[in-house]
Amino acid sequence: MKDWNLIFDIYYSEYCEKFAVNVENLNEKNSKKVDKLFKDQRALSKGIEKQQRKKEFDSKSLFRQIARKFHPDKIDTDDPRKSEYEEVFKKAANAIDNAKWGELFTVADEYDLDLRDYDQVIECLRLDIKRVSKEIEGKKSTYAWLLYECEEDEPCKQNVVKRFLKHLFNI
Repeated sequence: MKDWNLIFDIYYSEYCEKFAVNVENLNEKNSKKVDKLFKDQRALSKGIEKQQRKKEFDSKSLFRQIARKFHPDKIDTDDPRKSEYEEVFKKAANAIDNAKWGELFTVADEYDLDLRDYDQVIECLRLDIKRVSKEIEGKKSTYAWLLYECEEDEPCKQNVVKRFLKHLFNI
């Protein structure tokens, strides 16, 4: 979707240029509305959500296993596995920091680490699946997704941009 957000931005700019839509003027006239629509509330809500997610799984035991086995300081600098171990350690630490349990459990599975409480692991994965499904549904309601759905249908693409302009500027 990141690619399609960029593609939408490019197509939107091209459309506005082609049809002489003065976006600067519209942005200026509607700055409060634009700010309100694009205000980054997601960063705040994601931070809160991450803290709640961290409570779902007690990662201390698993992280200790990972640190004992993969911490970069635990291996000689000339060991050929050093870069692999560093990468595994970073991946696991990032997964814990961002409460991405699926990624953490994948590392544990790949390197035969003991997960211990499988009921808790299964529940975390179920919650992750629900969250990802909800995120996908949210992405499907974006203008970038609508543009993606148009494929090469130019009138469809133009209608997506028109809907965006109507939504944003009521034109």
